[in-house]
Amino acid sequence: MNFLINTMTHWEEPPRARHYVAKSLSKNNNVVYVGANKLGMPSIKEAQIHENLKVLTPYFPIDNRARYRLPVINELYQYWLFRKIARKYRDYRVINFDFTATRIFEFFHDVIYYCNDSFSMISKVLNNPAIAKYHQWCEARVTAKSKFCVGISGLIVDELQRYNSNIIEIPLGSPDIDEFNIKMNESPSNNKTISVGLMAVVKNLNISSEVINSILDDDSINLSVIGPIENGYMNQIQKKDKITILGPLYGRNLYDKLNEFDVTIAPYSTSKAKEIFTGTGSKIYHYLSMGKPVVISYMAGLNQLNIQDKLIYIADKEEDFRRLIHKAHDENSHELIMQRIAFAKNNTWNKRMEQLIDFYLQMDSVS
Repeated sequence: MNFLINTMTHWEEPPRARHYVAKSLSKNNNVVYVGANKLGMPSIKEAQIHENLKVLTPYFPIDNRARYRLPVINELYQYWLFRKIARKYRDYRVINFDFTATRIFEFFHDVIYYCNDSFSMISKVLNNPAIAKYHQWCEARVTAKSKFCVGISGLIVDELQRYNSNIIEIPLGSPDIDEFNIKMNESPSNNKTISVGLMAVVKNLNISSEVINSILDDDSINLSVIGPIENGYMNQIQKKDKITILGPLYGRNLYDKLNEFDVTIAPYSTSKAKEIFTGTGSKIYHYLSMGKPVVISYMAGLNQLNIQDKLIYIADKEEDFRRLIHKAHDENSHELIMQRIAFAKNNTWNKRMEQLIDFYLQMDSVS
């Protein structure tokens, strides 16, 4: 099959669902990944990642972060972009991650909507009512006009089902790290100081500064952060010198570093953020693939994963994090490490894409 994956995400960003979908599908199919636009005169640059995977980077005079919030500009951009790429890829099956891509249907006949977040709710939190209303209209239209939809959690499926009954739930997946041949730490650490790792795009919206400050107050915990940090975020951190900031890491470098931690965390926070987290957080799959215990903020989607007790630890409140980090460290064992790795191997992105292809063929057979 030939797939065109339309996104609002630069290829160079830390890997997320759309990156893993592209990489996994490209093992047996031709894939073209369309990234978020960069600033510049209208043009599209191509980059061949490997034999089956190509990345298209659009350039446009208005930055992507502003462009998708401006209805008229966004519609014009879509007309220009989709008209241009359809000349070469019109017959490709489209996997669309852009909830505002209302004009894609004018140029491609085989489009599915892959929803990996509660975009309308996020827009309601981040934007003024007029923009939020535009985004709600966009997602409803994109959902209704798609051949079928994918939701990463039951809650997202329920949201989208109002507009399209052809929908499948495909949870987030684990990376396939066997290719890196990493010798994992299969025994828990006996160190008195706990090495804690956070992998995230650190922003005020999604990562709790209160949790970070609480962790840094504990002299028995060393905290390292992998990933970019939003400007101004560190102003809220009281003991900056106690954090090891590693920046973005990819591929083997990422998993080698995760392998060094005793406990990993996903401190989603703030009352606003909890309103919009209806998934499970992709980082837990990275952590579990390395056998690491995970302390994570409560998210509604976690209840549907049926993860065994002690593989992850759910913090109902921000003040629970420190206690659960110590609990996860103390209870860790070789058996639990191997159970986490087994869970991740049974839930890889490759297996998720097998689900997607099967559903595609099902839909083809009835259309």
